[in-house]
Amino acid sequence: MKTKILYIATLLLLTSSIHVLYAQKRALTLTDALEMAKQGNKTIQMQILEEMHAKEMTRETKSGLLPSISANAAYSRYFDRQVIFLPGSFAGTDKPVQDVAVGGKNAYNAFVSLYQPIYAPAKYQLTKASKINEKLQNEKTADLKSRVALKVSTSYLDILMMNRQLGSFEQSLERNIKALKDSRSLLAQGRGLKSDTLRSFIAVENLKSSVSYLKNSIDVSSIELKRLIGLKEPSEIELTDQLELGMTIGQNEFRQVDEAFHIAEKNRNDIAIQKLVIDLTQRKLKTAQAELLPQISLIGQYQVQLQADDMKFGQYSWPRTSFLGIELSVPVFNGNRTQSQISQAKIKAQQEDIRLNDLKDEVRTELATILSKWKESVTQLDIHETTIQSAELNHKMVEARFQNSLSSRLELTDAELALTQAQINYLNAVYNLRVLHIQLQHALGLLSL
Repeated sequence: MKTKILYIATLLLLTSSIHVLYAQKRALTLTDALEMAKQGNKTIQMQILEEMHAKEMTRETKSGLLPSISANAAYSRYFDRQVIFLPGSFAGTDKPVQDVAVGGKNAYNAFVSLYQPIYAPAKYQLTKASKINEKLQNEKTADLKSRVALKVSTSYLDILMMNRQLGSFEQSLERNIKALKDSRSLLAQGRGLKSDTLRSFIAVENLKSSVSYLKNSIDVSSIELKRLIGLKEPSEIELTDQLELGMTIGQNEFRQVDEAFHIAEKNRNDIAIQKLVIDLTQRKLKTAQAELLPQISLIGQYQVQLQADDMKFGQYSWPRTSFLGIELSVPVFNGNRTQSQISQAKIKAQQEDIRLNDLKDEVRTELATILSKWKESVTQLDIHETTIQSAELNHKMVEARFQNSLSSRLELTDAELALTQAQINYLNAVYNLRVLHIQLQHALGLLSL
């Protein structure tokens, strides 16, 4: 019995070890995250289905220009013979109109009909409009991928930034805990002030609060990042990229607004979408105008019919009727419905033209803002690089003086605070440049999955 219990315990231990290994953090680079978002993002999946829907709509509209062939068959049983009305003289009576019962009680009818549009301008324009809509959905997919890439990249950098801030706060917390121990020791020896100990205690508690808040923010941001990339695994993710700039910062990054706008106008999907919307509106206008034009169609039919009183099919004769002709349809008056549709399409076209101009102005403003922020962020980075070096040197000097009893605990605490703040400011400057670089790529239409 003891051996069996030991065996079960060992098995459970091995199983738990496997689960622990499975629950290890998954390494994730920014490139991996973007590739996973391309395949796993739910919004992109829905938009791809919208592309497929647009293709089917194009097939549907094209079918309006193809021949339509239908076959029909019917059987009817008459309990009373069918009646026709003839002049009395035709029926051999003196009545002006004489009803005559004709036909068999069993009626059979079968026919095949053909309808082929020859000149159908409205259907032709509608087909063109559906093709434009298909291109429009393709551009929407590309635009959505660009926006998802921006969200994923920004979220990834947010987590990197918070991880680096967490590291700085944890280092500061260690130093402040040591300072608190020193203050308590000095206070116990009668060589320190109670206010210094209280100040160190407050600093430690504030840092603990900041560390706890950052850890929770990292967890929440990680959940959102996993949702964006479509990661369903329960394991945690570990970001392996570095926050430090992987690009050269210099004046060559500073583009003029006109140059940047020229690049954006050629590459941005939202501008391409708006242009396609204008084309689609123009095509709908032509479709409405085509409703005023005549339509010509080829029609034909082959029919077999029979009437009899019995079910002796072998004795039946099957009369056949067939024809082939041209049908002309000319719109005359439909209550000004078509004229109203034309007016609506013209108004819509004017609206879309204004919207395109407004979009271009918005893009130009966005680029000008990003480029201005870029220049300022480069300046801030240079300043904070110098500041953090000075803060580190000052902290070392004050710490050495404190150890030699040449400075107070308050001076060391101030130096510690200045160093932590300088590190945070430097990280913010690096983070801002990374985010601005991604935003610039997106604004230029160069960012995608």
